[in-house]
Amino acid sequence: MSKNTLAIAIAAALAVPMAAQADTTLYGQAHASIDYLTADEVTGDGDDDGIAVSSNTSRIGIKGSHKLSDSLSAIYQMEWGVGLDGEGSTLSKRNRLVGLKGGFGTFILGRHDTPMKVVGRKADLFWSTQLGQNRSITARDPDGGVGFDARLNNVIGYISPNFGPAHIFAAYSTDTGVGGTTGINTVSEDNDRDAVSVALIVGGGKKPYYVGVGYEVHNIDVVAGQDDESALRLAGSYKFGPVKVVGFYQMGTDIGFIEDNDRDLFGLGAAYTAGSNTFKAAWYNADESDVGAGDDGADLFAIGWDHALSKSTVVYAQYAQLDNDDNGNYFLGGSGHGETANPTTGEEATGFSAGIRVKF
Repeated sequence: MSKNTLAIAIAAALAVPMAAQADTTLYGQAHASIDYLTADEVTGDGDDDGIAVSSNTSRIGIKGSHKLSDSLSAIYQMEWGVGLDGEGSTLSKRNRLVGLKGGFGTFILGRHDTPMKVVGRKADLFWSTQLGQNRSITARDPDGGVGFDARLNNVIGYISPNFGPAHIFAAYSTDTGVGGTTGINTVSEDNDRDAVSVALIVGGGKKPYYVGVGYEVHNIDVVAGQDDESALRLAGSYKFGPVKVVGFYQMGTDIGFIEDNDRDLFGLGAAYTAGSNTFKAAWYNADESDVGAGDDGADLFAIGWDHALSKSTVVYAQYAQLDNDDNGNYFLGGSGHGETANPTTGEEATGFSAGIRVKF
């Protein structure tokens, strides 16, 4: 493109009426860390350990609304994950939607975090992206199911208006893609891999308290003998002065689509803020499942320090440790945190992480 052509293109873009641009927002975050990770090995030449640069849910997106009338707006969002470390896909699929918003609430269509996932993320002191994130326990499904920290395709969603400090978020996925080769919803599939997720959320935002209750079921009708898996999740937090405490509980049923394969998860955490510094610690436990060899749970412990350089920029340091039971198959990191320490079944993973997050 010649300089003159480029100049004309830029001038044309700037000439678009401001009213058409004012309701669109460019946003995102750049978040990377230096990790030293160790994963215990039973066989081979000893433990795996090393230093890595981790890109932790760095992302970029656009969102906005278009006013249709005094009581109705069209809304939209398109978001992509960005690998700051240069590994993996350049851009990955995150939330993207189109919908309508009015006094009746908000309807959306697209790809979105489930209400169940939203409930858990709001009670994670480690941002669901740092090494100490609770998703090493809450998003890991060693039994082969969908997992209950999912971002699903083919979502029809509804968010109610606030009634007092509370609102309801409900979503239906016509096809989760689990148990199939394509993950594409067609009439011939009879919605055999659909899912329902619903949550009641109270408080949050500027309020000192937050309580979320979520229920989610993943239906599957592909192979004889498979049972639908489901879970009930309760999470909450309360802030008094400089102290914040969080709690988490999840009761899973027929996990991995295996009949009577139930598993409970627990978590507690606390944070203390002094000026620009926040000191925090959390513990999460996956109980053993009710089917199989048993003794297949795990514990996660994390401590950390965050230092706010500004409203948009935070630097931090932390330590996290994941201990598998004798038959446990959980790992440290992954999900929101890019790098992973994956120990042998029944072994331990540890890590030190120092990073920076910039939001825009």
